[in-house]
Amino acid sequence: MTRKIPCLVMFSLLVAAGAAHPAGTVEEVTFYSDALGMEMPAQVYLPDGYETSGLEYPVVYFIHGMTSRHIGNPEVIEAAEQLISKGLSRPFILVKPDAHCTSLADAGFDVPIHTSLTNSDLNGDYEDYFVQDLLSWIDNTYRTIPSRDHRFVMGHSQGGYAAMRAALRHPDLFAAVCTHAGALAMEPLGLLGQYMVTPEYPDGPPYDYQPDAGFISKVVFAYAAAFTPNLANPPWNVDIPWDEYAQPDPEVWPRFVAHSNTRWAAELKASGAELDIYFEVGTHEEMAADYLNLYFAAALDAIGLPYTFRWFEGDHHSHVGIRTPNQLTFFMPLDATLELLPRTINARNWWIPVRAAIELPGDLDVASIEMSTLAITEIDGMALDIPIPAVGPPALTDINGNGRDDLNVTFDKDSLIDALEAMGVTDQQPFDVTIEGETDLGWFLAATESLRAVNLDHRGH
Repeated sequence: MTRKIPCLVMFSLLVAAGAAHPAGTVEEVTFYSDALGMEMPAQVYLPDGYETSGLEYPVVYFIHGMTSRHIGNPEVIEAAEQLISKGLSRPFILVKPDAHCTSLADAGFDVPIHTSLTNSDLNGDYEDYFVQDLLSWIDNTYRTIPSRDHRFVMGHSQGGYAAMRAALRHPDLFAAVCTHAGALAMEPLGLLGQYMVTPEYPDGPPYDYQPDAGFISKVVFAYAAAFTPNLANPPWNVDIPWDEYAQPDPEVWPRFVAHSNTRWAAELKASGAELDIYFEVGTHEEMAADYLNLYFAAALDAIGLPYTFRWFEGDHHSHVGIRTPNQLTFFMPLDATLELLPRTINARNWWIPVRAAIELPGDLDVASIEMSTLAITEIDGMALDIPIPAVGPPALTDINGNGRDDLNVTFDKDSLIDALEAMGVTDQQPFDVTIEGETDLGWFLAATESLRAVNLDHRGH
């Protein structure tokens, strides 16, 4: 693939308060996709200092929703800029690809529709375009860290479906996925025809589905073009998953629901591959994404696949930018400073708690940390089956004398020793302890400190 001369758009991004920070660079680029056989556009955000640093960077991919394009959702880039410029996140590259096409144009419907980044006989091989062509082009064009541990994908609405699908199907390419009001599960959409589509057809039933009958009909045809194309069914070359009475069509529905992310989640679980999963939806959701998220959560519970789910106060389209830091810090948690005392864990003195002093980066106040979320989650980078929660009342004191408060909490030493023994840590062996938590805004944090243990073979009880 070759890179065309991009249109460079350089601008200063403003933080919410209106103060300017050192600005990154946004490039409007095009590249040739072998899978699609044509040039495709994308927007690429490069953090301040990229041109001169010589460093390699993690990459976050953001997939837009049904009614947006790759040039939309500027608030996502603004949120990334804020985190980086304030020293709250390590610098990273943000890529916004285009997930739309005009597959129905030949039949007279020339409004771009969302491809859900699937391979479709009608739309084209948009999954291959994304996971093969685009990822490869980005890694070959920019100084990325070209590994799944430093590659993440997020998306809004139908882009949430596409992001979740890509990550579940390709855990070798992505370490984590986040979605905002994503259309995550297809199964509950069996009711879509009756409750959301039919109001657009006042003369039915029987219903004669048309893509220009209304917004929901457009969504239906976008789904059908991605999931149930049929080139032998003119004029639209799709099979609608509902019959003329708005009930799931027994011939088409199984093909449609086979694209649900519940299927890809089950396959991921069966494979034993790892993937960090986060999804969120608003309390005033008006596009049924709440039902889809809850169904998806129940499906993950049923197969024992871990995930993080959050509600936010808002509707389908609100708070995309406001919630972006939640997702970005899920990928790359706030790098908190941690001091543990004592530095040597004596198993004979199991009753003495482990004290932790935590300080947040930048100008974040440790008082914003939600005590109930703090827990020891990893030993030497390996996740504990049962995290060890913080106990006792927290205190705010300046431990290191730098003029900033530290959050001081305690952890049960006996539980820590149990975890060390279960993970095979030996006497006098240094080990890393990782504490994770969240702020009152739902931003994720992590901190790691090294300790060692003694007298593990002479544990006193």
